[in-house]
Amino acid sequence: MEMFSKTYRPARRSFYKAMGTVCLILILAIVASFIGPMKYGTSLFKWMWCIAIILSVLLMLYVAVKRRTISLKLCDDPNKIENCEVAFTIYNWAKPFSGDFRRSIEIGLKQIVHIEVSQSALQTLLNIGDIAIASGGTDEREIKAPNMPNPDAIRDEIQEHARKYTMPASKVQAQENNTASSDAAQ
Repeated sequence: MEMFSKTYRPARRSFYKAMGTVCLILILAIVASFIGPMKYGTSLFKWMWCIAIILSVLLMLYVAVKRRTISLKLCDDPNKIENCEVAFTIYNWAKPFSGDFRRSIEIGLKQIVHIEVSQSALQTLLNIGDIAIASGGTDEREIKAPNMPNPDAIRDEIQEHARKYTMPASKVQAQENNTASSDAAQ
């Protein structure tokens, strides 16, 4: 078997509030330019559009940075069992020079006992959701990954890899043989 590694990031569509705000700012600027007493070429007209564009760019930069600072990574290396884990990493940009800047939580695949997917009504429509992962020995969820795309598929993939370390070796071998024989039949 070979090593498997996959990184998940929040979906772009999960930032619908920021993107909606950008659209609202631009719509308000357009409406104000048509109904306001400003004429094209006046300094107030130019400043209004400059502010609208700057706010829109800042909000889109926020979305890009926020999306890059959160990750959920699944690693499965059957040759080194200590490398088989789910890791959640988040960067706290509010505290760039403190020890809380980068927070990472790792759970070994064999310690995972529960994976929960929660979705609001809007998240269900957008096919995004929050994934919470709990390990043995604690009462709460150690990993809470927000706004992941297609959360049910991510949960199923993590469970599939974790199942190899929680099932007896004979069942794992039988399952691999069944998968190999069905792949060969196709």
